[in-house]
Amino acid sequence: MHRIRYLVGLLTLALAVGGTWVLLCWLRAGEERPGLQLRVEFRDARGLRGGADVRYRGVTVGTVRSVQIGEDGHKAVANLVLDPIGARQAAVNSAFWIVSPRFAGLTGGASGLDTLVRDTYVAFVTQDPRGTELVHGSLIAGSERPPANVEPESLEPIEHGDLLMSVLVPENHGLKPGSAVIFRGTQTGDVRAVELASDGSHVQVRLRVARRFRATVTDKSVFWIARPHLSGALFSGFTVSDVGSLLSPFVNYWTEPGQGLPAEDGLRVAAVASRPEVRIPEVPAAALQSAQPAPAVRGDPLVLVRVIYAAQEEDTFSANDAIRREGTGVLFLDASGRPVVVTARSLVDGAWTEEDTFGGDPEIIDEHIKVVVPQGPVLRAGRVWTAPGDRDLAALVLEDAPPDLRSTPANLLDFAIEPTAGHVHALQPDGLAAPAQEATAPPADVAAVRGAALVHDGRVGAICGQASGRDATPAWAPLALLPVDLRPGN
Repeated sequence: MHRIRYLVGLLTLALAVGGTWVLLCWLRAGEERPGLQLRVEFRDARGLRGGADVRYRGVTVGTVRSVQIGEDGHKAVANLVLDPIGARQAAVNSAFWIVSPRFAGLTGGASGLDTLVRDTYVAFVTQDPRGTELVHGSLIAGSERPPANVEPESLEPIEHGDLLMSVLVPENHGLKPGSAVIFRGTQTGDVRAVELASDGSHVQVRLRVARRFRATVTDKSVFWIARPHLSGALFSGFTVSDVGSLLSPFVNYWTEPGQGLPAEDGLRVAAVASRPEVRIPEVPAAALQSAQPAPAVRGDPLVLVRVIYAAQEEDTFSANDAIRREGTGVLFLDASGRPVVVTARSLVDGAWTEEDTFGGDPEIIDEHIKVVVPQGPVLRAGRVWTAPGDRDLAALVLEDAPPDLRSTPANLLDFAIEPTAGHVHALQPDGLAAPAQEATAPPADVAAVRGAALVHDGRVGAICGQASGRDATPAWAPLALLPVDLRPGN
């Protein structure tokens, strides 16, 4: 019996020693597993521990093997090992930083909140152009926060038609790449970069507003950095606005309905110092109607654009009268390759349609013509030609048009006939194509179809307009009036 107990004890001891040896071998193999080994120095480890993740674009591509005090006692050194995929992303221009919860006061916002329920980890990014790959054993200077010029990986890529603009602010108040851009409490875009002016006089905040929300920004929009704002009175009650900015500051803006022209790419505006007193209107009655299915985007090669005109009629004895009209135009390339929009003159020439107090010719000032290209940018346009006499036709030339601008093929335009019937093709205020309507006479509602195309036998032959500048009787204006040099080449 004693011998059996002795053998069992000996076997147990052997298993314990063997298990310990296997465990040590497994740990050593883990330490020596293939991968790129790096050493990253930080001023403060911020709770970083061995076993933490190393991430690139949110994907775990390595592990923190250990964290120790540097030889000089002034730095914390993290020993990292990157797997083959992560090793291919690491270069001499990579930036490494520690992701941990950070709170920068009431205006500085918060970051790294995912580490409240997970371990602190190391992230890195490599900017283009990518530098030389790091070698085994490289020693790198890290940071405790993301570099200011690094665009967050969570941002959506910039798409064709997005609005890119800049807001100039006196000071930053904690904005950073990735901060939200808000309109009516809804995120419409994001901050792409925050840069101090070279002379230190202001901070430039570069924004992106998504294409589907581009119409919410005009040249009259007001921008400010959101901070908690208390308004009201003791007896009527108080209201706190922009409460969300307590944790994360953002850019807020307001656009008065019907005010201003669509913003162009590259717009630069100065933000106001504090939240303005804006009164948000009630939901419009039209929005309460049953929603109709949106018309499908036009699939044929006819390219229609939305034309927006704004001007002031100068008045000596009273305030100037604002003029604003919107309508449709047909976009094509002329013989020299210039982008031309043919539309109704009554849409883009206030001097032709207005009259002064005494019935004479008005003084039109501050004219602006903007063209909203489908699935694309907002472009300035110049009025280069108007039809002689009382014919309601005008030609615009677009400025700074992109080289890939889609236009109507020449074979869809008819400059030889003067049609009297066909199908009317127009754009709605939201830029979507309205259902084509058959017409045997000019549509009675000129304002709804001004500048629309009349298509006869598959070709555009005329534009919807009015009888003359001051006679709103509906009429067709044939493309045959257009000068030869403004027509497409053969």
